[in-house]
Amino acid sequence: MKKSIIILTVLFISFSVYAQKEITGKSSSSYVNITKDPPKPPFLEIVDGSLEFVDSDGNSIINANESTKIKFILKNTGYGAGLNVNATTNEKNYTQGIKFNKSTSIGTIQPNSSKKIEIPVRGNMNTIDSEALFSITITETNGFGIDPFTIEIPTKSFVNPVVKVVDYKVTSQSGTTLQKKRPFDVQVLVQNIGQGRASNVQLSLPIPENIFCLSDNALVNIAALAPGESKLIEYSFIANNNYLSNAIPLNFKLSESFGKYAENKDIILTMNQQVSNTKLIVQGKTNQNKEINIGSLTSAVDKNIPFNPTKNPKLFAIIIGNENYSNSLNAEINVAYAKNDASVFKKYAINCLGVEKDNVFFLTDATAGIMRTKIELVSKLISKIKNAELIFYYAGHGFPDESTKIPYLIPVDVNATNLEAAIKLSDVYKDFTNSGAKRITVFLDACFTGGGRDQGLLAARG
Repeated sequence: MKKSIIILTVLFISFSVYAQKEITGKSSSSYVNITKDPPKPPFLEIVDGSLEFVDSDGNSIINANESTKIKFILKNTGYGAGLNVNATTNEKNYTQGIKFNKSTSIGTIQPNSSKKIEIPVRGNMNTIDSEALFSITITETNGFGIDPFTIEIPTKSFVNPVVKVVDYKVTSQSGTTLQKKRPFDVQVLVQNIGQGRASNVQLSLPIPENIFCLSDNALVNIAALAPGESKLIEYSFIANNNYLSNAIPLNFKLSESFGKYAENKDIILTMNQQVSNTKLIVQGKTNQNKEINIGSLTSAVDKNIPFNPTKNPKLFAIIIGNENYSNSLNAEINVAYAKNDASVFKKYAINCLGVEKDNVFFLTDATAGIMRTKIELVSKLISKIKNAELIFYYAGHGFPDESTKIPYLIPVDVNATNLEAAIKLSDVYKDFTNSGAKRITVFLDACFTGGGRDQGLLAARG
């Protein structure tokens, strides 16, 4: 019994000695995963068909000074979230003149979700004609990214546009001359005749005092004009009684994004000048890297008329353009552009053929009475002048008598079913022959087979 007590005492003393010793120091910290579940990795992939290149003009080229984008959709079909996802972009061909984001942060992509990714790419003034090869790598914090994939895109060097007002036309629905207090319209055709794309095109027009822009479009913005593309701008004006000048200056100011590839255009109109009452509609054509066809509101023969300063005081001209037959027939069988054709021929007669202005007898939409009066008047006038010459131009409907086949000129107030009031072509020739003119030249733009230039008079036949 005594032996057992002694042993317990020794053990107690030994424990007491060690318990009183001071312990110093600190263990290093570490992360201990105490979850019972295994890790849940993401699975990132590019959605099939989502990789695309988008540019502003749709030509699938990185043009100089153009902003574009490489786009794709990244989806996560794994069990866990993709963390700190990032797109790293490199250009393998070292193409000159392009800028892009080398690193694009995507962030977290949760399971069964996707994100649309856009990588901006821009060409600058130093862009060259080449092929840019982009390599894109998707990285993820835990190493569950995507191996590099590539996209190759052509690049194009800078080509400047040339924006101009290439043509214009003045029209009026209230008459054939430009007058105060009567609205008149001006059609202006703006075209890019250069090989480069024009953007942010602006057409501004200062309005003269006491001239009013009824169309309220003194400032016109055109987003872009491709090479060869044109835009038709229509203005409506009216001058009040306080406008004292005989001239109406229209100073069109053009600009584009570069500030140096557009040309201004000054147009001077005059009071009482002849104008058309027919508007034209023009659709511009786009011709990339091809010969640019200059747009026009008129045909080629209507402009650049040769000028001959020599005048023949013994040369006379009767010019008739009958277009509007709606009062006697119907509007569907009007003779399209007859007035314009007659007006252009008048310019040729004065500028090129040497007819003095006072010797031109110009008629549009002429009735039977007016046509007969002018033909007889001019025939008598030239009969009193030695070696006089005559030019006769007629654009309008012609019609043959069904039984005799005698051709007639049809005034605008005559129905083709009643040819007694029409004018026999043979009578016109007879009057001219009896005038004793040295030379007579006749231009007939009319059909004598029962039809008009564009549409027949068959509906008017008996």
